[in-house]
Amino acid sequence: RTHARNSYSVPERKTQSKQGRLTVSKVVNSSWQMAVMRICRSSLLLLLVNKLVSARPPLTACPPSCANNELVELLDTFCSDKGTFWQSKHHYGSAYHSIFGSIRESVTSILEVGIGEDTAPSVAAWSSYFPNAHIYPIDIKTTREVAKRAEPDGATDKLVRHQAKFGCEYNRSMWLNPRVHLTLDTDASNPEQLKRVSLPATLDIVIDDGSHLFRDQEATLATLWPRVRPGGFYIVEDMLVGALPWSQAHALQVPTNNTACGHECFFPQRIAEHPFMFDRFSYEKGPSASLTVFSKKLMRENDWFWVVTGMHRGGGLDCSLVIRKKGPPLGNHGLPERGEGQG
Repeated sequence: RTHARNSYSVPERKTQSKQGRLTVSKVVNSSWQMAVMRICRSSLLLLLVNKLVSARPPLTACPPSCANNELVELLDTFCSDKGTFWQSKHHYGSAYHSIFGSIRESVTSILEVGIGEDTAPSVAAWSSYFPNAHIYPIDIKTTREVAKRAEPDGATDKLVRHQAKFGCEYNRSMWLNPRVHLTLDTDASNPEQLKRVSLPATLDIVIDDGSHLFRDQEATLATLWPRVRPGGFYIVEDMLVGALPWSQAHALQVPTNNTACGHECFFPQRIAEHPFMFDRFSYEKGPSASLTVFSKKLMRENDWFWVVTGMHRGGGLDCSLVIRKKGPPLGNHGLPERGEGQG
């Protein structure tokens, strides 16, 4: 999930910035460290800018959809498209808060493929929402590219000023937070690059918001699934995307008959059209057959479900696949496994 969106309008679809597959090599480059320090020194300027620009309307005058839980509020605060109003407006926070809200303080690690825009809005949200978790963002962007964009009055500062007009904040200091471990220069669909990333032995939550290409998603899943702890979660976002603005050929991997959808035709209409809607009984006689043997086995042996949190023109849907690895629930490590101490 490349996620450096360079357009400063608020389109209803993801922009050309998501073109590659996220990256993973430890950021110890001195140019990146210098960029981080420049970011922090300009924090005071950011606060002044935020005071001068207009904010989002109050809840009494909010748009058709508004934040209704703490996670969505954070996502909206940092201009994440997982929230209610920015860019694709996926509303994923509604589902994630339902899943993680009661165990958020027990989560100790979360990895996300793709930081999105320069301001890394979801990283900022995770670091606040999961107060005891170490956050491991991975992106395909290069260290040199990020450092260049972070120069004073560069692309990142321009984006920050634009987002501030909508009441959004940029948590610049998060890059110095000892719980945030950014890795750049890594393609998460490349197993060799991904295996070089410095990660803990197990991860509580993995979120793939990468290229959205089906085969990339499968490759990343195969590499990272062994690191998910028993009872942990693996989430694949933006499942129902077919012909992407940055990869029209992807429609051949996830075919769709979506019509009457204007500029949003990269969203297929039917969940059943996607191979990851695992067809246990072969009703459709097609899509699931393209899954790898590894993916089929994983889907058969673990709990999984789709979350649908929004709709687009022509019936395209905002969907994530959630897979829970077999094991004791997060936050309930003392509970016995099935069959232990039970009558």
